[in-house]
Amino acid sequence: MSSIHEPVLLQEVLEFLDPRPGKNFIDATLNGGGHTRALVERIMPQGRVLGIEWDPEVAKMAAERAAQSLYENNIIVVNDSYVNMSSIAERFHFRPDGILFDLGLSSWHYESSGRGFSFKRDEPLDMRFNSAAGPSAAELINTYEVAELEQILRDYGDEQFSHPIAAAIGKARWKKPIMTVPELVAVVESAVPNWYKHRKIHFATKTFQALRVIVNDELANVKIGILAAIDLLPSGGKLAVISFQGHEDKIVRELFKQKTKEGIIEIPIKRTIRPKWEEQKINPRSRSAKMKVALKI
Repeated sequence: MSSIHEPVLLQEVLEFLDPRPGKNFIDATLNGGGHTRALVERIMPQGRVLGIEWDPEVAKMAAERAAQSLYENNIIVVNDSYVNMSSIAERFHFRPDGILFDLGLSSWHYESSGRGFSFKRDEPLDMRFNSAAGPSAAELINTYEVAELEQILRDYGDEQFSHPIAAAIGKARWKKPIMTVPELVAVVESAVPNWYKHRKIHFATKTFQALRVIVNDELANVKIGILAAIDLLPSGGKLAVISFQGHEDKIVRELFKQKTKEGIIEIPIKRTIRPKWEEQKINPRSRSAKMKVALKI
C-alpha cells in the first residue's frame, strides 16, 4: 500500500494516538493512506482502520492498494464525507479508540487530479473533491456577484487585494467566461501590484485557497466532522486534527474550548503541535501544518 501523500506529523500522530494491537481507528481524511498504513501496521492482527475519503478516485486507489496489501482485512475504505462519520461507523459496527483528521490536500490533488487545484497547471477550474457534488469553481467565478467574490477572497483567503481581484474577474468574464487555471491566474496577475508578484508566496495562492474552501464547503464540514468525532468517541478516546490554514485551525480551537467547558473533552497537550525542522526540510508542504489533540472524558 504505497502512499501518494507524504503523511504530515506522522511521529507526533503515532505518539498521541498510541496505536497498539487490537485497537481501532478512524482516518477521517484518508488521502494517500500514509497515516492509515502507519496505524494499521501497529494494530495488527485484530485492529482495524476505517478510512473515509470524499474523492471517489482517491478512494478507489486506496481500496485497490489495501486489497493488494497484507492489511486487506484490516482496512475499510469508504467513499463518503466525514460529515457522515456517525452513520458510517454505525453501518460497519465500528467503535473507534481514536480518530484522525488531516485537512490538507493530497499531492495527487495538486499533481494528478486535473481539476485545477494548483495554479501552476493548465487545467479546468473545477476544484471539487467530489465532482458530482455542487458547483465547480468555474461556475462560482462566472456567476457570483462581484461583491460576493470580493467577500469570499477577503474572508476565506485573507486576500488583501480582494477588491481589485474581484473587480478584474467581473470585467474579464464580460468578454469571455473564465474557465481554466491560466485564465484565472492572468486575471489575478492583472489586478495586483508588481511587488505582490515577487513575494515568496505566489500571488494567486490566496485566491485559489478561498475558492477551494467555498466550492467544497470546507469550513462548515470541518465543524460538523469534529463534532461528530467527539460524539462518536468513547471515554478515553483520542482525537487528533491537523489543519493547514488559519480558518480551520480557529474552528478546531474554538470547538475544543467549547467542549472542554462542557466537560466533554480535555486537552492533554495544550500547545499547538507543529512539524519539526527536519520534517519541514524533507516535506516543505508540512510547514503550515498545525495539530491539536483532545481526549474524550
